[in-house]
Amino acid sequence: MTFAKELIDSEITEPEKKECMNEATFIIAENIDLCRLGLKCIIHDQIQSPLIHYVSTKTELHSTLLTHSEAVVILDFDSLAINSIDEVSILSICFPQSNWLFVADIPDETFLMPLTASFGKANFVLKTNEYDVIATAILDTISGKKYYCSEALQIIMDGHNRKKESIGKKGLLTSTELELVQLFTQGKTAKEIAELRCLSHHTINTHRKNIFRKLELNNVQELIKFALKNGLVDLTEYYI
Repeated sequence: MTFAKELIDSEITEPEKKECMNEATFIIAENIDLCRLGLKCIIHDQIQSPLIHYVSTKTELHSTLLTHSEAVVILDFDSLAINSIDEVSILSICFPQSNWLFVADIPDETFLMPLTASFGKANFVLKTNEYDVIATAILDTISGKKYYCSEALQIIMDGHNRKKESIGKKGLLTSTELELVQLFTQGKTAKEIAELRCLSHHTINTHRKNIFRKLELNNVQELIKFALKNGLVDLTEYYI
C-alpha cells in the first residue's frame, strides 16, 4: 500500500483545481486526429483558456519545448515512434519545469516498469479510460502530482512483486548454479557445459536438477524464460 500511495494521489481540492486552471500550456504529441480531438475537448472542459500545441515528431516536440518549457506534455509513445524511455527522459531533464502524461492503448509492463524507474515526472493513463479518469490525470499532471490509472498501477505492483520473488529465488542459487544458468540460457547442452567446465556430465545434470528444484521449474525452456524475465542474464549478450 505504501508504494501505491507514492504512485497515485488523485484527490484534487477545489483551490488547487482553480490554481491549475489559471493558465496552462499543453503540447499534445499524438498523430491520431481523433485522439487529438478527444484530448482537446477534455482539456477545454477542465482548463480556462488553455494554449494547445500539436506535434507529430520528436524534433517538433523538442522545438516546441524550447519556447514552452513549462508545458504539460501529453505523449503517445507509439505514435511518435520513440524507441526508448531514455529519449524522452532526457527531454524532461533538459526542461525540468515540464510535466508529462503518457497515453497508450494498453498498459504494457515493458514500458511501465522503466517509466516508473527512470522518469520521475511522468504520469500514465489509457486512451480507453473513462472521461473522469483522463480528466483527473490531466489535472494532476498540471499540479505536478503522480497519477497512474488503476490498470497501470496494478501491472506496476505485480511487476514489483514478481521482482521481489525473483530476487528471493535468485538468492537460493549458488554462484556455480548462477554460472550454469548463464550457460544454459546461451543454448549450451549439459555435455558442452561439462566439457567447458571440465566436469562430468553427471555433475552438470545434478546441478541442473538442483536449479530446477530451487526455482520450481521443469525444463531448460522454462529456465531460459525465467532467466530472461528476471534479469539473471544479460539480454544484450543473449540476443547477440
